[in-house]
Amino acid sequence: MKITMEHIRAGGGCAWGLRTFFNRYDLDINAFIKNGYIESEELLATQNDLAIKIVEKAIKNKGNK
Repeated sequence: MKITMEHIRAGGGCAWGLRTFFNRYDLDINAFIKNGYIESEELLATQNDLAIKIVEKAIKNKGNK
């Protein structure tokens, strides 16, 4: 699933910490900015609690639309 900045904000993330998060987990921030999303599998692979929460919320909300 494609996770966008909208999903990140809805899950409790923010733009302010995004670059730090991507650097910490060796994710491509430039690709995220260019494409407007990151695949949920990449976020889940970090095993970061907030990243997992964001993906779970995005999946849940997708089913509610």
